[in-house]
Amino acid sequence: MKHLWKLIFTILFALVLICLNTPKGFSQEWNSARLTVLSGSSIPFNFNTLDKIKNGIEITTGTLFGISMADSSKVGHVLQGFVLNFRSFNSQTNIKGDVYTLPLNRLRLKAQSVKGLGSGSWYGYKDLTSDWVPLFSYTTLTWSNLNWANDQLNISYECGKPVTDGGNGSLLGEEPDFYNVEIEFELVPTGPGF
Repeated sequence: MKHLWKLIFTILFALVLICLNTPKGFSQEWNSARLTVLSGSSIPFNFNTLDKIKNGIEITTGTLFGISMADSSKVGHVLQGFVLNFRSFNSQTNIKGDVYTLPLNRLRLKAQSVKGLGSGSWYGYKDLTSDWVPLFSYTTLTWSNLNWANDQLNISYECGKPVTDGGNGSLLGEEPDFYNVEIEFELVPTGPGF
């Protein structure tokens, strides 16, 4: 019985020590970043006419993202902005159909600020690849937190546009199929300490 009380006392003492040290672990504040899809989570391209097959399709109001970022003001990790990157999901190497495939670069994306991120930099249409590619960047030395309702980006898509019109090639001559590719987006905070 004496050993049982000693064991209970040891366990209680250990729990008290853990509880005294736990608030430090749980109360730390960290910078936060969140990318919210407000609309356009699935973008269909329907090449149902000869004109669309020859000249491609551009969807200018494709996906609407809300950006939320908060700076915790912790020393050494100063939030000054972000970069939005994209790539094919899991580094998929081509656009897969039921039977055939297309090169990833037949699909191109661009991001533009539609609300609150006017000083950001967008890079025009960029090819879809299996590696991360920057699509939009935002930097400010006088940081104020971003909120998805007030800070938004629109993603436009283009597929099958001829080289003569600035694209990567029409789909004329490609095999008909139901092609599908998933795109992954990454919101990367920037600033000293990142």
